[in-house]
Amino acid sequence: MKHLFTSIFLIIFMSSCEKEEPIKFEGRMDAEFVIPLGINTVETHYITVRDIPTFFLQNAENFKLDTSNIRNIQASKGSLKAKFNDAEFDFIERISVWAVSRSNPNLKREMYYLDFNPLDTREELRMLSSTSQLYEIIREQSIDLEIRLNLRRFPTSNIKTIIDFGYAVK
Repeated sequence: MKHLFTSIFLIIFMSSCEKEEPIKFEGRMDAEFVIPLGINTVETHYITVRDIPTFFLQNAENFKLDTSNIRNIQASKGSLKAKFNDAEFDFIERISVWAVSRSNPNLKREMYYLDFNPLDTREELRMLSSTSQLYEIIREQSIDLEIRLNLRRFPTSNIKTIIDFGYAVK
């Protein structure tokens, strides 16, 4: 009986494992925005960064990739850093970053999130990549970002921030 249970468990476990697709190329982008002084700890704050070029077609051409063969685009690494000073991002409790289509603003996909930012976060806030399918938005060549912030403390000044992010084509 014990061997039967083990065998069934292994069959189910092995059949649920999918082979991960190799990454064909990664597109990197960055954008600037300001986290303003005076935002509170009660509300969710929305910051929109507009018209960020993705260079999707140029990257696909550089890697000699036919875009009709692309099946999946997902977010790759993403982080926040202060542009000029050594601001610490431990005042942010929760963050979510959404890619927004420029041709259809109702088409939004989450790219990054962090449900609990560690209290010891310093000059760089690293976010987790979402598993959302981004192909419809990234192929537009230009996207908007919607950054949603919840704070645990007030920022002490305006913080000019750079978001470094990208997408992985599979």
